[in-house]
Amino acid sequence: MAKQRMSTRERLQLVDKSLLSRLKRVRKRLLPILQIGLAAGFAYFLARDVAGHPRPFFAPISVVIIIGMSGGDRVSKSVDMALGCVLGVLVGDLIFYRLGDGGWQIAVIVAGSLLIASFFSSSILVNNQAAIGAILIATIMPPGAEVTGIDRTVDAVIGCLVAMATIALIPQAPMSSARAEVSKVMGIVSSVLDDVATGIQNKDPQVIHEALDMIRGTQTGIDDLAAAIKSGEEASRVSPFLWGTRRYINSLARVIPPVDNAVRTSRVLARRAQVLVEDDDEATQTQVEILDQLSHVCLELSEVYDVNSRVAQAKVIPDCVNELRMAAQRAGMDIVPENAVLSAYAILAQTRSLIVDLLMVCGMSRESALAALVPTSTTPKYEPETFDFE
Repeated sequence: MAKQRMSTRERLQLVDKSLLSRLKRVRKRLLPILQIGLAAGFAYFLARDVAGHPRPFFAPISVVIIIGMSGGDRVSKSVDMALGCVLGVLVGDLIFYRLGDGGWQIAVIVAGSLLIASFFSSSILVNNQAAIGAILIATIMPPGAEVTGIDRTVDAVIGCLVAMATIALIPQAPMSSARAEVSKVMGIVSSVLDDVATGIQNKDPQVIHEALDMIRGTQTGIDDLAAAIKSGEEASRVSPFLWGTRRYINSLARVIPPVDNAVRTSRVLARRAQVLVEDDDEATQTQVEILDQLSHVCLELSEVYDVNSRVAQAKVIPDCVNELRMAAQRAGMDIVPENAVLSAYAILAQTRSLIVDLLMVCGMSRESALAALVPTSTTPKYEPETFDFE
């Protein structure tokens, strides 16, 4: 009896709803939560017990805002947030403090804060945070409050300094989120290729249609991957504990373009496969086998990045390269059907491009990856390599 396959959507929904997946998400949040909690408490202690301010709420607020930043440019954004926070409190204290909290007063406070902040920085974060700080001064601490003057500006400065020191001295694993995104994206590509091969073999356009819908939603994952890499690069510059990881971070950063290309190539391949099946045209069994082979390689790469084991990577990556080289040697013009239609040739072209993308994900240069392909031109730019797979 033939094995019944789940669709791409069913597999991904099953993984997403699993308890293990939820526990992993909670575990990834433990260190950021610990960072924010300890830093907020320490900032409050410094502002109240050391600086002697009875209600230093701006100190922990600054910590939560800055450390809570995520994604690319985290450090530079944190600096902007710190500057905006301090500037907003300072402007609110010195200029707008006694205006009150009526409607026209808030309008004046917001417009005035943005205008003043624009002289210091063009950053939207700085300007918005300055306005927010001034609003807090006017509404939460109205005239006659116990704490006035420059105290709140000092509290904001304390909170910002504690937050930046926490980012440097208690760093998060800079590449954990990036590895998770690579694993997720490669897993999706694996599943899509598996469904495309199944759809071609069974002439089932619905399977390919579902796979195409799923891979169209992967751009967010690619953007998250780029942001995670950028955040890791910044963290490795700020934290002395991460200086030794710069080489690994740079190596992982080089994976982003070929992963992005692999997703785009798979998307085009799936579209052409859908046209092929809907037109009731044929692809050869060899083409289907190569797609299955590439699906297996993507799954192996997904698992390697998920477990984050140098030993596993050292073993699996060479195996993936050999498998891709074998696929590259099979992906010649002779594998398309006789009197093949355009879609069959398009699938072959995208298959060859995907092989190159995956070889680059494995660490090969573009020149070496192209040379691994069996030539389809009588004058190839890169001299074809020969391999002995026995």
